[in-house]
Amino acid sequence: MKSLANLSQQHVYVIGVSGGPDSMALLDMCRSYGLSFLVAHMNYQKRESAFRDEELVVNYCQRYEIPCYVKRQKKPCKGNFQAFARAERYHFYHELLEKYHGDAILLAHHLDDHLETYLMQMERGSKGVYYGIQEETVLYDCKVLRPLLSYTKQELLAYCIEHQVPYGFDESNFTDDYTRNRIRHSYIDHMSRKEKEELAAEIAEKNNKAQQVLEKTKAFLAIWQYDAAALCELDENFRKQVLRTWIYQECKEHVSEKLLDQLAGLLFKANNWTSDIGKRYCMSKEYGIVHIHVKDMPSYAYVLHEVACLHTPYFHTSLTGKSCEALTLYPQDFPITIRNVQEGDAIVLRLGRKKVHRWFIDRKIPSWERKCWPVVVNAQGNVILVPQIGCDIAHFSNNPSIFVVK
Repeated sequence: MKSLANLSQQHVYVIGVSGGPDSMALLDMCRSYGLSFLVAHMNYQKRESAFRDEELVVNYCQRYEIPCYVKRQKKPCKGNFQAFARAERYHFYHELLEKYHGDAILLAHHLDDHLETYLMQMERGSKGVYYGIQEETVLYDCKVLRPLLSYTKQELLAYCIEHQVPYGFDESNFTDDYTRNRIRHSYIDHMSRKEKEELAAEIAEKNNKAQQVLEKTKAFLAIWQYDAAALCELDENFRKQVLRTWIYQECKEHVSEKLLDQLAGLLFKANNWTSDIGKRYCMSKEYGIVHIHVKDMPSYAYVLHEVACLHTPYFHTSLTGKSCEALTLYPQDFPITIRNVQEGDAIVLRLGRKKVHRWFIDRKIPSWERKCWPVVVNAQGNVILVPQIGCDIAHFSNNPSIFVVK
């Protein structure tokens, strides 16, 4: 386990401090170790004790001349408050990290939190990449360290009492309104130190096995060509693990076991299909190939008044490339527009006029990929290049001006 002694005195940390005994113990330990840090406190103004907690954090920091930044949340919550509060908190941390060139966020999660998270995962039937709470991770583009995972909640409370560190209790933690509270009150609070260590050892063993599976999964994904048949040949559990990892890599979405079962079943269907993954993404199978892509592919149009190197999410221009990407331009062609293909687009090739959508069908290009395929249109409104088909007969030469790479 990482401990405070392993943290660098050359780094600058942002400590998330709520005012509870856990975060106040972390704050006092960091001060005692002589670390460089600043304090971030979020006040959601939802509890009677919220301003008491803010005051004790601010007073502690003033006493020891510690930089302290408080944000009083005013934006109304839409939907799940816990998820909303978490996002707002991390955005606040990220702002401070950026502004003061910090290296990482320190949070006061402890052993009890680690065990509670694991039991919640077991209750939900989760089969994620990691069980419990990670000691080091990246959240909302922030490096997060949790140096207190070897301490129990009771040990941190005892530290505050022994060192006369002020703290306050969040009264919402005393109810069973949240699953975490219920698990804490029903199980964790009744466990001895030895029982907690035994459960932590069980979690560590599971994480070791999960890491082995993850390495195997990454090795498969590194050589996989997106063919559905290859997924169908895998063991059922490993197939779902591959899908779970691939989905997270592509769209940073954690999906439910129910959705994984649905997607795994769809792979065996001969026909084409599309299934939603969260709000922004979906998975499609066409011509035996599986892809993850955004649901609503935006239209785009880039206008060039001269030859230029351009990098976009859909294509890039270059001075080198393949002959089927090459284009010779003349002054009368400018400005050129590089846009996604539209219904009715056609290009005049050596063998005659070719509709772009007919070429898509002949080449079995998936429908989602067709929507973002680039074409080059000159000032006269003529399609003069379709990457991977080639340019029209009037714009071919042995000395092309530009290459448009899909």
